[in-house]
Amino acid sequence: MRALSLIVPYMFKANPKYIDVKNLLRKNKYPMPFGGKYMFSPYMACGHACRYCDGRAERYHVDGDFDLDITVRQNSPELLAKELPSLRERGPICISSGISDPYQPIELNERLTRRCAEVLVEFDFPVTIHTKSALVMRDLDLWRRLHDKSAVHLMISLTFIEDDLRQIFEPGASPVAERLEALRQFHEAGIHTGVLAMPFIPFISDSEKQISLLFRTLADIGVDFVMPSGLTLRPGKQKELFLATAKKHFPLQFSEIQSLYHQNKASGAPIRSYQKELYKRTTALLEANHLSGMIPHYTYRNQFAVYDEIRILLSHMKSLYSSRGINTSRLSLSLTLFTEWLETRKTYYARRRNLPYRNLEDEIIALLSKGQPVGNPSNRGVQTILDQSFTEKRGFGEIIRNKKLATFLSSLFCDELTFDYFDLSLTKPEN
Repeated sequence: MRALSLIVPYMFKANPKYIDVKNLLRKNKYPMPFGGKYMFSPYMACGHACRYCDGRAERYHVDGDFDLDITVRQNSPELLAKELPSLRERGPICISSGISDPYQPIELNERLTRRCAEVLVEFDFPVTIHTKSALVMRDLDLWRRLHDKSAVHLMISLTFIEDDLRQIFEPGASPVAERLEALRQFHEAGIHTGVLAMPFIPFISDSEKQISLLFRTLADIGVDFVMPSGLTLRPGKQKELFLATAKKHFPLQFSEIQSLYHQNKASGAPIRSYQKELYKRTTALLEANHLSGMIPHYTYRNQFAVYDEIRILLSHMKSLYSSRGINTSRLSLSLTLFTEWLETRKTYYARRRNLPYRNLEDEIIALLSKGQPVGNPSNRGVQTILDQSFTEKRGFGEIIRNKKLATFLSSLFCDELTFDYFDLSLTKPEN
């Protein structure tokens, strides 16, 4: 393993604040776009000091100096060990936060994330890691062990292929070469890898040449997906700091950058025409490099509860078919109807804490496989308990008003197949 330059170019003395929290894991009603059913972060605020970080925005209520005043949730490992056994639904644990990074510089000494990894290895939950730090390689031994028994996704944030830009906009983060090395090592270990290619900075890192070089490099490594996005600048501290940085280092591009955000939207989004143009460019370059722009099915297959996997898949199919100019109105209706049905069923299970959510999964598999609910044990060996009056013995095709789609989903789940996001076909997984 190549030695890491863990002393980053931007040095500072962090001012940690140690606290005990009452709860750690946060449950998402539906899986979040970046791969988690549950999420937590051992820290708040971030020593990577990224000049564009959305976490600086006032809406997140982070007190003090965002780069220096790091909150350390010191009892995170103990809470994690306590809360994991009580989780009722299957799904990945995402170590992430929009206002922090689990492998930021303070982790080198605190080792909270590693201690949490040691806890996670003892359980059977998949894990997703979001970071822009090569320090994640220190814990590859633990993540490999967990991946062998469950599954691990490593998502590295990276949009700059030139390290001089990284030094300006991400002064406390790992150099580009080290992040690429982390991706290589995790990929070679058989762990799923992806890149959060966000944000591309207008007129600075968003040219076709720059994006193409980044995507070719990532394709050569063999990453499973790349999720690109542009820069958002929320009015207030985040926007002010970024614009001051851009004006200092890129005075010639400053007025063009500023003009993209003149609407001062609460979301921080630039003008619509730029968003559309960037999306078109990145989509074409992803296709040219045979890279998926979303987390592909083969990486999250069987990692979520069946109902969550269906929702993710249908949402992805909407995007995939729409990008090919195919009308997705029936697919959208089916997704809406399934969500409404699922809401009602989950309310039923939530009120009966003696019923495991595995039973709801069995219920869906029964609907897909036989067209009507049944009460005998499923292939998971769990006794299915159904509210017959609710399901009215309808088949899945009747619930979503789309028998063709129900047949597709039946083949997918009952025959344990995978949906290929490139040729839009069902395939048998290799493993």
